[in-house]
Amino acid sequence: MRLLIALLLTCLFPLHAAERRPMMVRVWQSEDGLPGNVVRSMVQSADGYLWVATAEGVARFDGIDFDPIEPDGELRRVRFAFWRLFSLPDGRVWVATFQGGLFRIRDNRLEQVVRPPQMSRPPRVSQLVADATGSVFAMRGDEILLIAAEGPVPVTDPSDDMQALFARDYEKQVAGGRAVVPENEPFLQSRSGERWSGDANAGLTVTGTDGVVTPVSIPGISHPYTFNELLEDREGNVWVATPVNGLVRVRHGRVDLLSTSDGLFERAVFAVLEDSGGKWWIANRRSGLDVWTDQGTRHIDLVTTGNRRPAAAIFEDRDKRLWVGSRGGSVFLLKDGSFEPQFSRSQTPSKVRAIQQTRDGLMWFGGENGLASFDGTTVRDFGPEDGFPGSDVTVLVTGPGKSIFAGTSDGRVLLGGRDGFRQLGNNTPIDHWWISGLHPVGDKELWATTLGGGLFLWNGSTWHRFATADGIPDLRLTSILDDGQGHFWFGSLGGILRASRRELLMRLQGAEQPLHWLRLDRSDGLPTRECIGGYQPAGWRGDDGRLWFPTGSGVVRVRPDLVEVNKVPPPVYLQSTRVNGRQQEHSEGAIEAGPGRTRLEFRFVGLSYSAPEKVTYRARLDGLDDTWRELGDQRVAAFEAVPPGRYTFEVMAVNGDGVWSTQPARVSIRVTPHFWESAWFIVGVTGLTLLCAAMAGWAIARRRMKRRIQALKIRHAREAERARIARDLHDDLGASLTEISILSALAAEEEDESSMRPSLNQLSRKAKSVVGTLDEIVWAVNPREDTLRSLVDYLAAYARDFLSTAGISLRTDISRSIPDQPLDTTVRHGVFMAAREALNNLVKHSQASEARLSVHLTPRGLEIQIEDNGRGFSQEWEAKGYGVTHLSERMQACGGDCSLTSIPGTGVTVTLTLPLLADPSPET
Repeated sequence: MRLLIALLLTCLFPLHAAERRPMMVRVWQSEDGLPGNVVRSMVQSADGYLWVATAEGVARFDGIDFDPIEPDGELRRVRFAFWRLFSLPDGRVWVATFQGGLFRIRDNRLEQVVRPPQMSRPPRVSQLVADATGSVFAMRGDEILLIAAEGPVPVTDPSDDMQALFARDYEKQVAGGRAVVPENEPFLQSRSGERWSGDANAGLTVTGTDGVVTPVSIPGISHPYTFNELLEDREGNVWVATPVNGLVRVRHGRVDLLSTSDGLFERAVFAVLEDSGGKWWIANRRSGLDVWTDQGTRHIDLVTTGNRRPAAAIFEDRDKRLWVGSRGGSVFLLKDGSFEPQFSRSQTPSKVRAIQQTRDGLMWFGGENGLASFDGTTVRDFGPEDGFPGSDVTVLVTGPGKSIFAGTSDGRVLLGGRDGFRQLGNNTPIDHWWISGLHPVGDKELWATTLGGGLFLWNGSTWHRFATADGIPDLRLTSILDDGQGHFWFGSLGGILRASRRELLMRLQGAEQPLHWLRLDRSDGLPTRECIGGYQPAGWRGDDGRLWFPTGSGVVRVRPDLVEVNKVPPPVYLQSTRVNGRQQEHSEGAIEAGPGRTRLEFRFVGLSYSAPEKVTYRARLDGLDDTWRELGDQRVAAFEAVPPGRYTFEVMAVNGDGVWSTQPARVSIRVTPHFWESAWFIVGVTGLTLLCAAMAGWAIARRRMKRRIQALKIRHAREAERARIARDLHDDLGASLTEISILSALAAEEEDESSMRPSLNQLSRKAKSVVGTLDEIVWAVNPREDTLRSLVDYLAAYARDFLSTAGISLRTDISRSIPDQPLDTTVRHGVFMAAREALNNLVKHSQASEARLSVHLTPRGLEIQIEDNGRGFSQEWEAKGYGVTHLSERMQACGGDCSLTSIPGTGVTVTLTLPLLADPSPET
């Protein structure tokens, strides 16, 4: 797109030139999308769109693109000479032709409503109005036509109200920049009171409210020139329809420029300062300084011989002496109209970026070599021993009392003076960012700008950052100025920014607090978006209130009181919706998409004709996104692989001055699922799955039940076999052994002393022992004894018989509530064997006269304690002669535990513990 921009200063009246705002002119031609360069008519419809009629066709303009409007049906083959555009309050747009015809624009198509009359010089439609009922009437020549559904109907006797309606429309069109009668010259009476009209010698001129006439020069058009129509849009921009040079927009600029055309030695400016006498000192890139006043400009070099020295830092002390630091070199002082080098015998100060003077008269110099002070006779360097790091100083500002603030290139802000410096807070938030500007407001309010980190505020204890999340248009700030009207102005690499100090402070309370940023760039008259920083002062507020910013193309000056904010909210509209790449027609209902995951693409536009390139957007897909997505100036939003569901796409626009659209544009989307993603399918599959799971569970349970029944059958068979074996052992073998024992005892009791008597006694004893062992085996094998109660009873009986035989008395303490809880044969037999071994050890080793057996149910399970009053044993005998290892192994094999306690001379206590599944409350 070819973009022609001209900055026009009002130079006809030099006395007022500094007070009047420049004008910005922008031209669109056919290569920019305009249907043709012959522009005949313009109108802004109720929805905010700008419509343009040219010799080559009609187009709708959104500030960026032209959307051509074609005739409907067979009329596309006919060439029409379009003449006038009309817009009615209901938003409809109409087009009149030179042949006397009339078209209505509907659905972006030209629909013929009135056919042209068949005559050589037909009258043209010059007015179009709508009455209170919505009926549309057209004035064609001297004839009034009612635009009815069946066609135009002549109104032979118009009422007084209708004639008054046409009279008001005539006055409105004439004042709005249209010559209703072609023989008249168009003029425009703007809402601000200015009069825009044609001049036979100058073309378009603007007469201000003070009577000053300013010519408007249009790039590519020589004076004098003519124009067909003028139009003021809702934002105050003036549009010019030129006969052969396209569409022109004229608006007041917000800045004015001081450059080489005004006498500056060089376009690129490093620093700028106004001295106490009202003269402006401008440091440029090439050499020396320019001194500018209203009377003219003169240039002063720092040195008159040798290499040129560009100036970098400028400062006027309280004695009105001008100090200048050369870029990468020495410090100079202005005396008698020329500069003299200072500190020639020392290395510092040199390579100075900033110069400042504290209230005690001490001069300070900061730069690449750090920080130094000068009291008039002595130069003092500040280093780590003074609390000042060896950093590149970028900015110096006077602080409270006799102190000074210093900013460095590595993100440090320090406060101090003669006695040393201290760093302000933990510099983690601001660390590594180049400090480009400092502005103290109070003891607990210091503002700092950085190159890349945005804006920071020191509140006396911590640093607070303002960055992209706070809406700042550019983080690369070069300076900060206070306009004295409650706003801060910032130079940046992305233009000149403005924000309200009050809104910045309120923002600290929460992200929901509004914060509006104003950005000035090329669309506002800046020759370049980049303001230059790195040397001080990088911006200056003049005595007249104007703000000066150095740039690479001159000095830009801003009058804060003349900068008007565009308060017109930009309406935002959806232009198209694409589903998987296919265009969808917008309707009142939801757009259907799918089936399955879908790619959605939305195109939209926000209308702001003052600076359409600065309109930015935010969007969200409600139902998928909970937060807004910041899109910048991108006018399309795409969402990949959107799952089935119902969504609402919403988009909002904000103009270049931070004003949001009043309501978002939205469209509803319904993404249908695949049949396997539908609710009925999911419910059906879920039900089928549950049914299959239930059947599988039933089958598994039935199979397990069969296995358990089979296992029970086998167990019962084994128990029956064990019972038979126990019965046979008891009835057959036990009876036989008992008989042998009795017979051998009877034989041994005979009076005859025989050599067989000892053998018979031994046989009797052995038979009795075998009978006892066999009784144990029968008890262990018999499945009817597989209970906890059986174990306890048998153990008590065994202990009583065993200890009685050994001559040791036994006391028992056995709970009466031992249940008939089933107990595995192996566990039952293992616990009994452990208890028997403990009793056997008691008899063999304890030398006790008395023992005690205690059986109880505890929360831990079954607890068996066997105590004696014997000799006990020491710890070194624990693992030797008392069978401790065997006891522990037997109990661990049963899932239980064994513990022994003993004190020599007091006996032994053996505790056997067996965990149980149940935990009944014992009663003794």
